[in-house]
Amino acid sequence: MEWGWLQSLIYGLLSGITEFLPISAETHQLLFRELTGLEAPGAVIHLAVSLGALAALLVGCRKRLKKLRQERRIAAVPPKKRKRQPDAAALMDLRLLRVAVIPLLLSLAAEWYLSGKLEKLWLAAILAAANGVIVYLPLHMPQANKESRSLSALDSLLVGLGGALGAVPGISRIGALTAVGRARGMDRQYGLEFSLLLLLPVLLVLCVLDGVAIAAPGAQAVTAEMLVNAAAACVGAFLAASVGIQSMRFLSVKAGFTGFAYYSWGISLVLLILYLIV
Repeated sequence: MEWGWLQSLIYGLLSGITEFLPISAETHQLLFRELTGLEAPGAVIHLAVSLGALAALLVGCRKRLKKLRQERRIAAVPPKKRKRQPDAAALMDLRLLRVAVIPLLLSLAAEWYLSGKLEKLWLAAILAAANGVIVYLPLHMPQANKESRSLSALDSLLVGLGGALGAVPGISRIGALTAVGRARGMDRQYGLEFSLLLLLPVLLVLCVLDGVAIAAPGAQAVTAEMLVNAAAACVGAFLAASVGIQSMRFLSVKAGFTGFAYYSWGISLVLLILYLIV
């Protein structure tokens, strides 16, 4: 089977929603390709999916981003000229985000190196099971309700280091971020919003890297058909990512993320069975 607009749309939908749920996007992409017989998508479709996910995240976090920008501008004004004092919690959020994003961005080098090297069904099954453990373990650790005022730079750094595990195909980046945040005592809802903001620079850098790959000398020429497929993948990723973000926000308040651990173990079993019968 060859890539067409319908396959690209389905791939975008699948990639978009799994990017923001604590289940591995790479695992589901591999399973989709195994079931359809498709080869790995090129950089054009990969860029389209990243752009769709980034756009959905920008829309989903627009109010929080506006608040952070506003408070940073107020903080830059000399104290005597301020009409009001900046929100201390928002400024602390910015400091914590700067600390956490460093290991996340550094981990993208490892992600680039590992890309395409771990696409084996038996290995994907092991990593999916490991992802389930990462999501499940915080349930058995002492819990707290820390937010920006009670979190330390060490807490933030550890969250970023945990999110760096997402560089391994098969481990959900947002799953690792929220799991480590919960283990460090973050309030579940606050931890999710913190994790979503951390994903913004990650997705932006991934888009840049894909753009560089497309424009590199010797890269495959971009055709009209590829652009149509990319547009379908981008639209699918945007719509599904929007659903994924809102679903996570609902679950962070109502139920938590325990079900995704069991889901990851179920997908692991499916991959193992597929490996044994193929």
